[in-house]
Amino acid sequence: MKQILIQYGSDEELDIRLGEVRKEFEAGGYKHILFHIYSGILDEELLTCIAGKIAGDFPETHVVGTVSAGEIMEARLMDRGILISVMLFVSAEVRELRIEDVKGRESEVGRIIAETSTATEDLKAIELLMPGTELNTRLILEEISRCDDSIKVFGGYAGGHDMNIGEHYIFDEKGLSDNAVFALGYIGKDFHIDVDKSVGWQTLGHHFEVTKADENRLIEINNRPAVEIYEKYLRINRNENFAENTFEFPLIVKVGGDELLRHTITVEKDGTLDLAGYVTEGMYIYLCYGNPSLIVEQVNKRLDRVRQFRPEAILLYSCSVRKSFWEKYVDMEMEPFQELAETAGFHTWGEVKRNPLTNDVLEYNITLLSIAMREGDAPEGELPEVKINDSVLEGQASLIKRLTQLVSATTVELQNTYRSLEELNKKLVKLSNHDALTGLYNRRRFEEIADEGLDTIASEGRIASMIMLDLDHFKLVNDNYGHAIGDSVLIEFADILKETVKSVEGAAVGRWGGEEFLIYLPDVDKTGAAEYAERIRKEVESHIFAGVKRTITTSLGVITTDGKEDKHEMFINVDNSLYEAKKRGRNCFVQYAQ
Repeated sequence: MKQILIQYGSDEELDIRLGEVRKEFEAGGYKHILFHIYSGILDEELLTCIAGKIAGDFPETHVVGTVSAGEIMEARLMDRGILISVMLFVSAEVRELRIEDVKGRESEVGRIIAETSTATEDLKAIELLMPGTELNTRLILEEISRCDDSIKVFGGYAGGHDMNIGEHYIFDEKGLSDNAVFALGYIGKDFHIDVDKSVGWQTLGHHFEVTKADENRLIEINNRPAVEIYEKYLRINRNENFAENTFEFPLIVKVGGDELLRHTITVEKDGTLDLAGYVTEGMYIYLCYGNPSLIVEQVNKRLDRVRQFRPEAILLYSCSVRKSFWEKYVDMEMEPFQELAETAGFHTWGEVKRNPLTNDVLEYNITLLSIAMREGDAPEGELPEVKINDSVLEGQASLIKRLTQLVSATTVELQNTYRSLEELNKKLVKLSNHDALTGLYNRRRFEEIADEGLDTIASEGRIASMIMLDLDHFKLVNDNYGHAIGDSVLIEFADILKETVKSVEGAAVGRWGGEEFLIYLPDVDKTGAAEYAERIRKEVESHIFAGVKRTITTSLGVITTDGKEDKHEMFINVDNSLYEAKKRGRNCFVQYAQ
């Protein structure tokens, strides 16, 4: 295969270049051809005309276009213009799906793409070009994730150079659309493709929890307005430059071992952040920053993999935020790819890639997506090693590089400290709620659980039961065998209680004090409670407790309630039932009679 690049200047120049493409196509023995148009100029008439001219001259081809936030020609950023990538294939074939009227039926569109993919023999990859921020793309990607695991998926979101204007259009000879999706299938037994991303953004500080979200709208973090993460920690205030100021510190979420970056597009009056990319409640989210050293390291690793792949053509789909981050150094991380193969692409409003670990197709931001392609086996021998030349990072840029290294080191230390504190807090919470010996709920926490549960069943017209238990003649165990054996008996007894009632949803077992225990059983009636009490009695009586050469038994009091009676009275009544069981000779249960 071969990739030819054309920078549009005029219709006359385009005619000449297309004529050269036709000669190359016919002379080179190619069978299939694909045109990408990446445009930083939003002129519907001009773009439709260009796409129409190509489609007219090459009726056997596919033409797909996207509005771009930056055009990448020979791995360098063009001045705002129109770039045409021509891919010539010897045996591979590209098939196109253009699906219209996507809004409101994103899941259906995803299923169409997935089903078409499943039915296509020798399909190696799917490329998606979509209008950025205009569609609920998460639903599309979820359905495409169902297609065969061997199929690579990649793509980018359309969006113009101006981040404050919604220029999110894809196009072909039929015109521009912000309500359509292009899906290109790359097909062929001898077609090979390698897709991966490079990031280099690093977490800053500890994590926060997403407590309220609606797709691309991040509403609350830690139950506070989301905007406060910027106002409180970075002193970035809400004004017309808010989105631009937050680009340097996007958010990052970790999903299935992967990192998804999210940058802010706008902030709403109530503090909600409108993000490029979805978030969901329960996600942990971090502030992050671009670390030049880490970016260079990650891209260099990717360059080595691409070099070993031996590509014949490369596409780079890079987030517009990376362009803003690097500013005049934007070409630095892209240029080495041109040494490996002809390289084209565009700066996106979001990137799409399949996670090879989970096979989920995900929406990314702030990544450099590199797509290496070739036909046939890799040629013998190796290409020379290529690396980023970061010597340009001198002076002020070098100072920033050192500062980010300092921030990186201190952030790791802070995160380790925070994680240690979290673990310590978890242990403290457990200690405050649980009995140190048996691991059961302590009396205070058991009372809280029982009170909350009884209030709930009272309001919902349900019932619950409680069982109070006491080990018979436990003092004799301590006197005859020692307190160490006595503690062991209490632990084994607690395990019997937990195991016996584990099938009851919402059941709680607590140590009331000494050798007394309580069990709370929601939605268990009198008959069921009696059955559980008898089961426990038999289990304890037959159990051989370690180090004890005698049978140990238990006495039980049982009560069933609708939760409407006085809770203090209820505890007294179940205690009285236990006392009555002891009066009757122990090793039995007594059910309180309402």
